[in-house]
Formats: sequence, structure tokens, C-alpha cells
Amino acid sequence: MIRKLLDTLIPPGLPVLALAAFALLDQQWPGYALAAIAIAYQLTTYRLDGLGHNPLGRALTVAALVTAAAADADAGAAIAGVLLVAVIAFEPRLLTALTSTTVLTANLTVRRGVKTSLSTRNVYVVSMALAIALLVVGAANVPGWPVAVAVGVGAFALGAATVLSWRGRRRHAHTADTGVQDAVTAHAPRFAIHFAAPPGSQYQLSMWLPYFDDLGDDYVIILRDKAFLPLIASLTSTPIVVAPSVADLERTLVDSIRAVFYVNNSMQNTQCVRFAHLTHVQLMHGDSDKPASYNPISAMYDRIFVAGQAGVDRYHNHGIDIPTSHFRLVGHPQASAVDVRPARTGDDVVCLYAPTWTGLSSDVNFCSLPLAERLCEAMLARGVTMIVRPHPYTRRNPAAARQLDAVERLLAADAERTGRRHLFGRRTSVDMSLIDCINAADVMVCDVSGAASDWLYSERPFAITDMTNLGDGLAAELPLAAAAYRVAADGVGLDKVCEQLLDVDPLADKRAAMKRYYLGDFPTESYRDAFADAARDCYLTPTGQGAR
Repeated sequence: MIRKLLDTLIPPGLPVLALAAFALLDQQWPGYALAAIAIAYQLTTYRLDGLGHNPLGRALTVAALVTAAAADADAGAAIAGVLLVAVIAFEPRLLTALTSTTVLTANLTVRRGVKTSLSTRNVYVVSMALAIALLVVGAANVPGWPVAVAVGVGAFALGAATVLSWRGRRRHAHTADTGVQDAVTAHAPRFAIHFAAPPGSQYQLSMWLPYFDDLGDDYVIILRDKAFLPLIASLTSTPIVVAPSVADLERTLVDSIRAVFYVNNSMQNTQCVRFAHLTHVQLMHGDSDKPASYNPISAMYDRIFVAGQAGVDRYHNHGIDIPTSHFRLVGHPQASAVDVRPARTGDDVVCLYAPTWTGLSSDVNFCSLPLAERLCEAMLARGVTMIVRPHPYTRRNPAAARQLDAVERLLAADAERTGRRHLFGRRTSVDMSLIDCINAADVMVCDVSGAASDWLYSERPFAITDMTNLGDGLAAELPLAAAAYRVAADGVGLDKVCEQLLDVDPLADKRAAMKRYYLGDFPTESYRDAFADAARDCYLTPTGQGAR
């Protein structure tokens, strides 16, 4: 609230005070001081993609410096300031010109990176540098003609760039980077992956890349947000195109593409699904009993890949009327890397604790972090070594972040006291994948999430937290819980859960049957082939809307 108030008052307020100081005071240093503070504030609040940020405050700041130059009869500085005010006022048009002519790429024969000359960031930096130069020449009482020449050259260059852009718009309804389109056409991808997601969601795509590479056919990754480009480009040699607009998307879907795969239910997916001549396939980024795994919006896709029969039944049991013919049972290929082995016993037992995030609303908040310290203490009392692997979104919620910090402090203190090598923090969130954590553990405690399905492949004991207080109805609502030991939201009965996990394990046979139901009844040695065969069928046998 305070920050919002400051952002409202300071940008125009400081320059107005500087103007008043230059106009009313005999000494000019107060005005220069206020102008310097205003420029510093404008620099610290600038967003890297925000050309045109705070134009009123910046224009008023330069206007204050023009007032000082006029009082000193410095024609050069006055002319520079007037030109600079004009450039700042022109920025909305300039922003359109600089962001509508090219798309960004990686791993393509035509390389399009962040522009080094007329990028929106560099234009902002140059305009602010010229404002600082204007401040310096005025405060130092030196001639302002060099600054005037610099501003004049810059204004001419920016004006010419804008004119060229708008001339292109008069010739074409939608300006295009034809070089990129030609390069994608030459690459001749058989299919595309469409990815739009909030920041920090790259794991949703990265988990699928090795399995697309296994298909052996060329494809292209279409990102809708340039922020993901360096992250995804570091993981693959597959061509990537950033297509922020629908027009960019349309040009990237070249004639050789027959299918498009999706890994989430982003609202921007609808912009791509409208191309009805393509086969649109929803994969999601994990198999769980969360509402996201039976979202009615899935009906818009031609095919929905699910791991096992549980994925189909999940939709139908919640009243989502999607024909069975739209589903494909493909297993969960990521689980093929999970070690199937008995759990260790005795002093070497390792427990994976994998809490999910808090969700976007209370009705989908399955996060067990409020219970985490008690749960970990119960395991530590039995001499168990802990691995903590939180959801990538966990620290977006301040309360969840504090609870996770408390757990990590608890484990760090225990490690120092006992020598047990608990794993948490960057080691498990960055250096290790979820599968790495599963393979290192003997038992697991998790929330309602995709981690449970991945773990199920191991056939080792696990427990699921009941944070929505379903009690005996947990398994009815979330069938996978029938193969897991239930952890109550209030922590009652933790000792019994630990005993079942670590000692008696009465659900071993139930897990084997549930594994087939949730993850598909495919031979272990060819488990990944089910996905590969189904994926190839989507683009080798084109169907599109209406022919499922």
C-alpha cells in the first residue's frame, strides 16, 4: 500500500518541486538535487520491458532542467531538453514500432536475439543517460551543445525507425519476420509444442523434452513469453520461436506441422486450439487427483493423454462429459526412471517429504506445510534421514515459505547434532529432480499431487496428507489414497502412520493393483514406448477437429 502511494506521488511530485525550485529560488542547487533524486527514482523503478514507463515524471524532470538552462541562457542545454521531452512523449508510438517487427528465436538457422541497438530497454537507458548528461552540464555550468547534438541524432534515428515500421504496416495487415517463418518452414517440423505459463513454470515443459526428443522427428517449441527463452534454450537444441501475438503464432504453425502438444491449461492455449486443421493434444505436467487433472476445459483438445484408466475415470467420476474416445492411455514416461526396489529398513531408512503448493484458492489448497515440523519431528525421532522436495511454487506464498524455512532449520539442527545427511534447499529443488529424490528414498509422505503417482511406480510405501479433512472419505474422493497411509490434518495418529510406513506396511498388495490402474498396465522394459507410439500417431495420422 505504501509502495503504491509512493509510486503515485513521487514520479510527478519531485519534478514539480524541482521546477518550483528553479523558478523561485535564487540558488539552483536545490532544483538540481531534486531532479537528481527524481532521475534516480525513475531508474530504480524501471521495468526492463517498460519503455514508456513513467513518461509524465520523466518529461517533467527534463522540463525542470530546461527551465534551469533557460535561466542560465544555455541555448544548447535548452534545445537538448526540449528534444528529449519530445522523445519521451513519443515513446508509446516508439514502443509499438520496436516490438512488432521481429520475434525471438533459439536453435534456428535464423538467429533472433534481444536487439542490441533499438531494443526497448536500450532506448530507455539512452534517454535516461541523456537526462543525466543534461543534469550534469547544468550543475557543472558547462555548455550544453554536445548534449543537444546527441539528443538530435538520437531523435532522428528513432524517428526514422518508427517511420520505417509504420510504412511496413501500411503494406501488410500484420507485419512479419519472414526470415524466421522461412527458417521454420525449412526445418519442416512434424509437430509443435505450445507453451504459455506463469513465471517459474518451465518445469512443466522441461519434464517432457527428453521424451519428445526420443520420437526422432523434427519439431518446434513455441513460447508465448520471451522470459522463458534462455531457460528452455539451455535445455534443448530444438528450434524455439517466441510468438507473443496470435499473428506470430499463426506464421510459426507452418504447413509441415500436423499436431500441437500442450503441457498445461493456459488460457493462451485457446489461441492455438482454434487452428482446427491440426490435432491438439493435452499432456499436462503430472498425474494427480487434483481438480486440475479433470478440468472441463480439457474438452477442447482432440486428444487427452492420461497415464492409466484412473485418468479417464477421474473426469467421468466428476461429471466431466468427455467421450472415452478422446483419451489415450500412454503411461507416465517420466516414471520409467523410477527405481523399483524394496524399501530399506533399520538405520538407513530415508523418507522423502514432498509438500505441494497452496493453490490459487482454499478449495484446492492441499499443502501440508502447516503440519511439516510435527511430521519431520516424528520421523527424526525414529532415526530417519529426511529429503524435503517442495513444489516449485511454494515460496510464492509467504506463509508457506516461512513454514518451509522452519522445516529446513529443524533438519539443519538435527544434521549438526546427529550427523544425519538430510537433503533440502537448493540441493533437492535445483540440483536433484523429483525422480532423483524418489530414487534416493525408501518411504514418502506427500500431499495430493503428481508426486504420489510418480512414487507409486516404485511400489514402496507412502503416505498422503488429508489437509481437506475428508477423513474416511479421502479414498472415495481421491482413489490413489486407498494405496497410501492417511496423515490427518491435525497430526493425530502420526506415530501409527510412521509404524505402518516403516515397519508393518499392510498396503503392499494394494499398491501393486493401484499402480496398474493409475500408471497403465505396460511392460517395464517398454514402458516409455506407449507414449512414443501415441504421440507419433497424432502427427503421422492427421485428424484435426471432428476426426478423433
